[in-house]
Amino acid sequence: MGTAVISIAAFSFQQHLPFARPLQLFFLFAAVLFFLLIAVPWVLRWLLHFEDAWRDLNHPVSSAFFPTMPISLLLLGIALEKTGESLIAESVLWVILQILWVLGTAGILFFALFIINIFFHKAEIDWESSTLGWLIPPVSALLVPVLGSSLSQHFYGTTWGEMNLLVSLMFTGMGGLLFIFVMSVVFARYIFYALPPAHLSPTMWVGIAPTSILTIVVFKLVKPVSLYFQADPQVEAALTFLSQPAGVILWGFAFFWFLLAIIVTFGVHKKSELPFAISWWAFIFPVGAFTVATGVLYQAVTYPFILWVGLGAFTFLLALWVFVTWHTLLGVLRGTIFAPHSPKKVEP
Repeated sequence: MGTAVISIAAFSFQQHLPFARPLQLFFLFAAVLFFLLIAVPWVLRWLLHFEDAWRDLNHPVSSAFFPTMPISLLLLGIALEKTGESLIAESVLWVILQILWVLGTAGILFFALFIINIFFHKAEIDWESSTLGWLIPPVSALLVPVLGSSLSQHFYGTTWGEMNLLVSLMFTGMGGLLFIFVMSVVFARYIFYALPPAHLSPTMWVGIAPTSILTIVVFKLVKPVSLYFQADPQVEAALTFLSQPAGVILWGFAFFWFLLAIIVTFGVHKKSELPFAISWWAFIFPVGAFTVATGVLYQAVTYPFILWVGLGAFTFLLALWVFVTWHTLLGVLRGTIFAPHSPKKVEP
């Protein structure tokens, strides 16, 4: 997730980055490699250690991270859409994108329904178990229309095209409302209870992602919605116009949460050591989503402030990726990344 989104971010700022194309290709290939390296043990764990995987899926903290696998399929598809035409024949490329979208969407729907059903049937869940990692299922749903809208335009006039748009609109509603519900619950927990353990601090950054992605969706749905609902040119022009203030409004919340996440993370670090953990990857994708959203917004609303924020976020994103990737590799080689963390709470 965190690697593929950098390829997309480089595309978003290709007019302003001197090495945008090499960066796109490098992070696309790295994302494919990382996905294959992770997918194999992920599947084998289900086959060879089913009880352990099932226990994690029923855990109120770790269960929220299971949708990251189908999310990765969608992000690989989006990155391929932006970069793949020079690598793969167009007719083959769009078939691959459609397959990735179907598999990713089906996985996202399965995990969203399954995880929420598990939560509903638990006798009691401690408030301490809730983190902004719970936003991952809503975030996963919101990514469906990002690729689905492009597919609906490419396959316009076919059954696949209609299905792509219909499902994209459905998942926009699902993810948007789930985001509000989950955000409300976790926001209350962060106010009235102690913050999560220090190694889960990166989950605070997941709050950047939902409105970042919605910013992208607002712009991407204008054309396919106009096509499929046979809007007059005046209506399409009105939708294009309205998408601009709507995009700024949604991006504004993401920008606010970005600043808040930085402040809260530094506050946690001052009170308690912030140990490196695999959860640090939760820093990467939200910042990447914000960077892409900023690039998309700047293409529609060309204010210099938005451009400078986007370029600053992209630089920060690259630095984060290098740091987290390096420490992940060291942790894997040393075995420390697989060690359990002590459940220390951040004192008020």
